[in-house]
Amino acid sequence: MDIIKFGGSSVGSVENLQKVREIVKNRKEPFVMVVSAFSGVTNLLQQLGEKALKNEYLEILEALKERHITMAKELLPIDKQTNALVHIQQTLLKLETLCHSVYDLGELSSRTQARFLSQGELLSSAIIFEYLKHENTPLSYLPSQDYLVAEGDYTNAIIDFNATQARCKNIDTQTNYIAPGYLAKNSQGQCVVLGRGGSDYTASVYGYCLNANRIELWSDVNGMQNAHPQLVKNTKVISQMSYEEAFEMSYFGAKVIYPPAIRPAMEKKIPVYLLNTLFPTDKGTKIYALTEERTDKILGVSTLSDISMLTVSGIGLAGTKGSARRVFQALEQANVNVILITQSCSEQSICFAIKTADAPAAQASLETEFATEISHGQIDPLSVSHQHIILALIGDNMKHQTGLSGKVFRALGNNGINIQAIAQGASERNISVVIDAKDEHKAVNVVHEQFFQEITKKIHLFVIGTGNVGKQFLDIVYHQQDYCKTQHKVELRVVAVANSSKVLFNADGLHQEEVASLAEKGVPYTDTQALADLIIWANRRNSIVVDNTASAAISSLYPTFFKHSISVATCNKIAGSSALENYNQLMNLAKDKSCDFQYETTVGAALPIIKTIQNLRLSGDAIHRIEAVVSGSLNFIFNHYCGTTPFAKVVKIAQEEGYTEPDPRMDLGGVDVMRKLLILAREAGYQKELTDVHFESFLPEEALQTSTVADFYAALEANEPFFQDLYIEAEKKGAKLKVVAQLLNTELKVSLQEVQPDSPFYHLDGKDNIVALYTDIYTPEPLVVKGAGAGAKVTASGVFSDVMYIANRKK
Repeated sequence: MDIIKFGGSSVGSVENLQKVREIVKNRKEPFVMVVSAFSGVTNLLQQLGEKALKNEYLEILEALKERHITMAKELLPIDKQTNALVHIQQTLLKLETLCHSVYDLGELSSRTQARFLSQGELLSSAIIFEYLKHENTPLSYLPSQDYLVAEGDYTNAIIDFNATQARCKNIDTQTNYIAPGYLAKNSQGQCVVLGRGGSDYTASVYGYCLNANRIELWSDVNGMQNAHPQLVKNTKVISQMSYEEAFEMSYFGAKVIYPPAIRPAMEKKIPVYLLNTLFPTDKGTKIYALTEERTDKILGVSTLSDISMLTVSGIGLAGTKGSARRVFQALEQANVNVILITQSCSEQSICFAIKTADAPAAQASLETEFATEISHGQIDPLSVSHQHIILALIGDNMKHQTGLSGKVFRALGNNGINIQAIAQGASERNISVVIDAKDEHKAVNVVHEQFFQEITKKIHLFVIGTGNVGKQFLDIVYHQQDYCKTQHKVELRVVAVANSSKVLFNADGLHQEEVASLAEKGVPYTDTQALADLIIWANRRNSIVVDNTASAAISSLYPTFFKHSISVATCNKIAGSSALENYNQLMNLAKDKSCDFQYETTVGAALPIIKTIQNLRLSGDAIHRIEAVVSGSLNFIFNHYCGTTPFAKVVKIAQEEGYTEPDPRMDLGGVDVMRKLLILAREAGYQKELTDVHFESFLPEEALQTSTVADFYAALEANEPFFQDLYIEAEKKGAKLKVVAQLLNTELKVSLQEVQPDSPFYHLDGKDNIVALYTDIYTPEPLVVKGAGAGAKVTASGVFSDVMYIANRKK
């Protein structure tokens, strides 16, 4: 005999019931078909009892009547509806009588609540019985309340297997039956229900008592998934699993089967199949006594929500016999179930997790039990914290697998997820950690990605700045998305784009067309802290902030991002050239929080200058001298200025081409080059401040005193003879004008120099940069890095390279 159970979603509509009919009509083995109430009905029945207390039940009663009469009329022809409609009317009269009684007594006992709750399955089974008979499916009605005996709580009763088995001996195992799930009677003949997942439990009990060949649990999902589908989008069906694994997964929140349903099947070694009514040919999940070897180490990841943590601690616990017993005795007296427990080796603290609903009772009971010790300071005041979840990794093959726990902790830590408690049983079938509830979505995805999606890593980008560099960067990202996914197994998702006043956000990723509508559809934000709050609130795993601005306000947010384990890739030079104390704190913070801070494009755009210096020092080399032309904008300007085209116009062209900063005074005033030289010096190991950089200005005093960009251009035009004299003087000597940055004997200097033809800087064309590094190894000839060092596209490509560098390190 087979046991087949159909859940509320499977019997919740006419279309689904037609699928159920097809599943059962051609079965070769006799069966007991267990059915749940129609979807949503049990919740309505619970509300009905509660509303009855206030005499406000008529609306719910009418909804129940309409739901069931409509189903009966849609399933059955008029001449076959009588039995079903009579049963519905009788049940509704019974419910109405119950409502009157509850209101008159002013009490809704658990016994009465069970009578309310049981009516859903009685209604659905009667209607489906008449429907299947009409469809010529041979079967008899099996009233579960006459066969299943359960004791204890009326609304969460526990099956008495001896009594139930004795009654089930009268069931003909060669006949097809339909039976209501969820309900039973106790030894006094009173109605009880079997609690959450009671219909699953009913099916398993029938399987146990009738020695069934198999138990099939039909729902609207394709078996057990390796993570919760509402948290992880690309979950996979677990094709087979052991009873123990199924129990662990269901206990920790996998709702496709409920824990009590597993034990009866396990004791009789009856295979359980989790199948989908909507796709009946799919294989689903098979739960059985596994004998063959499997290669998967971890089967799935699941979570248990609404968790509170309680900690009993103090020196009075250490070495005191019976302390743990008193803790658990107090919890038992408060009827509190402990889900997870850890105790320090020093015996000074006992920490445990319970359901949040039990926390007040647990706290009160423990404070009473240890009142004397707390008042004498031997035990600290009880510590209670809420809004946690338990995340569990489950799998029989986790046993003796070295490094699994480390991978879990590293993946969570790299994403800023703090672990507050850890538990692992001796069976090694389950690794459980307690974390904040706000991190549930991110944590489940991080772990799922680590163990089940190692092929492709999802990277979430928060792009700030949509100017010349920002636009080019976004173009590169969207152009390279498919390539990065197929060739590098990195999926880049632009989840937020912001300019100086508006932001667009989509947790699932913004399409390029959406990004283009930032000005029209973006949401205004009040200040940069509000922008940071949004990024932190999003709480995406593998997050990278991409700063394409020159904003001091944005760079000041880097510590905030690092504290939340968010990496940064930037072309913004302000943080790298900030006050030395701030710079060192920033670098240490990034290191402490295991964040990546990539800023290659702050000097030389996409040229590999900073990473070259880092690699030289990593190899033990020391850098003693640097000579560089690191302003592509200034090199462009002085390469194109020949005394015929006004200097102001050449500067304007450089700005329009995107070679200068938005404010060209940053370039020509020397600040940009000074910052770049300071960044290089710090990378080379020199602890310097910006004030340590000596700058020899090459602008007339009038231009230096301007307060706006327009005034600056006007001053340049008015002082054209000054620039002509500079050019003519250099030309007479056969030299070219170059702004050179130098580190020499620990001194930092930026100046406009007349470069002779024998200098490597002389033939530096266009917007190119060049950096000459003199080291212990590279002497007397330096290591030279040369190439395009300015321009929006080349800078954006460098930022993109930094992003990919971070992404690949996150694998």
